[in-house]
Amino acid sequence: MRSFANKPNYDIVICVGPQHIEIAKIVINQVGRFFQAQQIYVITNPCHFEKFQAPSLTNLVLINENELFDRFNFQSITTFLKQKIDNGDRAGWYFQQFLKMEISKIIQSDHYLIWDADTIPLKPIDFFDKEDKVLIHKSEENHTPYFETLEHILGLTKTVNYSFISEHFMVQTKLMQNMLLEINKKAGEQAWPYYILENIATKDMALSGFSEYETYGNFLNSTYPDDFRLRNSPSELLNTTRNGSMILGTLPNTKDLDFLEVLGLHYATFEIWQDINLKEVTANKRRIALFFFLEKIPLIRSLNKLIIKNFRKTYSLPQSPY
Repeated sequence: MRSFANKPNYDIVICVGPQHIEIAKIVINQVGRFFQAQQIYVITNPCHFEKFQAPSLTNLVLINENELFDRFNFQSITTFLKQKIDNGDRAGWYFQQFLKMEISKIIQSDHYLIWDADTIPLKPIDFFDKEDKVLIHKSEENHTPYFETLEHILGLTKTVNYSFISEHFMVQTKLMQNMLLEINKKAGEQAWPYYILENIATKDMALSGFSEYETYGNFLNSTYPDDFRLRNSPSELLNTTRNGSMILGTLPNTKDLDFLEVLGLHYATFEIWQDINLKEVTANKRRIALFFFLEKIPLIRSLNKLIIKNFRKTYSLPQSPY
């Protein structure tokens, strides 16, 4: 295991479905470049393993998604949903959440960073403060079914006035294990994911009836509230966008990522479901090419401020906190 001076050890966990193979390859490369992880665990179907062989990443570990559980896999969750609601379309969405929880049983580090497969980091990010408390990047989501399921499976209500849902979450390995023990006690003889699924209201099951982020975050706050804090100071705040695909299409190149970093973003999410205007994407890429061309000419480099201002205004991008 590698160790990093004065920093808590952590691993990274990325779940990759077939729809995210290509973007995930970029994500994994950037994660290895910017984050100081012990191991990078990529959970996916073994038929995709060869696509993630990266000689430059000696700490990359591929995990077979259908072998992490003893009595549960993608097919079984599909069957369950079809029997319950005659629709197995959300099987992958629920399955990847359960995988990110179950992997806590094999993680060796004190923490592990759950990172979304469609979210590209653009610069180094600190996930702990000076006292080694986990830094939380909060959001404003408030989806009632998540908390109804939370109360059913753990007897907890929403404990904060914000959301723990983000594109990442630094998890305490032992605490996730403890939470699964609590769920297992209630599940009895059945595999714990079935217990969660059975406690999702039928009306919510076909859409979004469970969140691993909200469940773990509220469990964390109800048990060890002093082990984390929200990002508050300017040096801790993260500038992000979920509109990466609208701006640059679903597969950005190196120059695209360099430009997003120039805009002051810490990471950008490239969601495949977004409506993409190809003419707009092409125009944006031309502006980016112009930006880097102007960078080479000091006398007219000031025009780049207008390009940056235009991008920020068009896509409601935040100003850099620095």
